[in-house]
Amino acid sequence: MNREQFLEYVDHFNNKRYDKVTSYFAPDITVEYFTNFLDPMAPARTLHGPNEFIESYKALHEYAREAMELGVFLSQADLMFVELYTEFHWFKDHPVDARQAIFAHEPPKKGHVAVMTNWVLYNMERGKMKRIRIAHFRMHDPRSARL
Repeated sequence: MNREQFLEYVDHFNNKRYDKVTSYFAPDITVEYFTNFLDPMAPARTLHGPNEFIESYKALHEYAREAMELGVFLSQADLMFVELYTEFHWFKDHPVDARQAIFAHEPPKKGHVAVMTNWVLYNMERGKMKRIRIAHFRMHDPRSARL
């Protein structure tokens, strides 16, 4: 996958075209998230398959608008590394308890903004995303939001 193709993927994600997003996935994709900051002993969160991905993001996007912007993009053979600047704008209180809230010390509330940079490693198989590993790099001042 080249940078232009990945930018198309990001555009599909930002516009909640979940079926288009998952068209980039292998049928047995896994998406692995970074450890919860508030409870590092909690089991790591992993999604299995395109349907679990779609359901997870549909549920999240009922409460927040999420927008990603691509920074660094490296691709070689069956491996990609990207830097993603991501904003979450909460338009509705999220019902999770504080141990599940990765964005703050309490569940996100309406009006909350979270801005972060994550590094993401993609293992590709026959041109499709097979394994995605998301590593949190940095939180940014919410006032820096621009997307």
